[in-house]
Amino acid sequence: MSDALFGFGTGFGLDPVPRDRLRDYIRSLAPTARLDASIWSDYAQLYGESLSELAGEEVARANRVVERLYATPLTHGFLQGHMVHDSLTTNPAARLHVGRIILDRLVRLSEAVGAARVQSREHGQTHFVIEDLDGLFGAIEERIGTDLVPPSQAGELFGVRLAKGIFSDRHFDGVYGAWRAHAVARAFGIQSPAFLEIGGGSGHLAYYARQLGCTRFAIVDLPPVLVPQYVLLATAFGAEAVGFGYRSEPGIALVNAYGEGGDRFTDWDVVINIDSLPEMAPVDAGRYLDRIRPGGLFLSINQESAVQNGDHRQNVVAELARARGFRCHARMPAWLRTGWVEEVFQAP
Repeated sequence: MSDALFGFGTGFGLDPVPRDRLRDYIRSLAPTARLDASIWSDYAQLYGESLSELAGEEVARANRVVERLYATPLTHGFLQGHMVHDSLTTNPAARLHVGRIILDRLVRLSEAVGAARVQSREHGQTHFVIEDLDGLFGAIEERIGTDLVPPSQAGELFGVRLAKGIFSDRHFDGVYGAWRAHAVARAFGIQSPAFLEIGGGSGHLAYYARQLGCTRFAIVDLPPVLVPQYVLLATAFGAEAVGFGYRSEPGIALVNAYGEGGDRFTDWDVVINIDSLPEMAPVDAGRYLDRIRPGGLFLSINQESAVQNGDHRQNVVAELARARGFRCHARMPAWLRTGWVEEVFQAP
């Protein structure tokens, strides 16, 4: 696999308005600390230096963090981060490993949306030969029905080079999650859905949900994780379309899970969680499900390994949902990740 097929994305500093709003948000936060019993809170101390640079008065230093967003501790654990970036820049084996994951996600996405046929091992089909990556991606866009150009902010992000830009595996996860969330809403007769995502990770699902026509989206997440989400989304859609805190008007709301609005789930048609509820403390994961309004829909794409995580084992979403009387409308293997399960629940 040629290195020329992959590369690192470019980044740029924020304009004055979003930069000032980001600085004000960071200054409003309590000192970085462990917030709950999830593995993500173990990373909290990593964020301190980068947050201090963004909260400071020196524009050049703040912009340097933004320009190298995916090579900083701010994205550690959910989209590259500083340690993985260091490995990718120095170790060809690491680039090969991550490159294979990215191409695998692209192929699986093409199969999921029907842009490519699913290979059959029973008929001796064990390899997927891609002769035209851009053609395959164009076929995905045609099946989904929209332009899937990536966010312009991609500072030091490793990914596959397509004609439209750099794509990581999280881009393809975001496309799939947004596509499925819209499909779930349509299946229940919801024409203009409002989505809320528990743990937005890199922010790509919110980005692509908006590309697919969603006008109201909220992410509820740990306070430091909202920072890279804001950078990506405000760069893409403008500072007026993205804001910190709960908002009922159109746009994207980035909500502190421990602040005002973090418990307001009643206004959202579909609640989404991908790849995080199992890793939370059981009480925290259960608290999120308890907030979903009666009759509200819940899309979960998560693993069920139930491995030990500190003093408790990881959660199984289906068990949490059943214990609360949720009705399961659909359960199937997740298209993009072996070992992950996609489920659609409805709150009692």
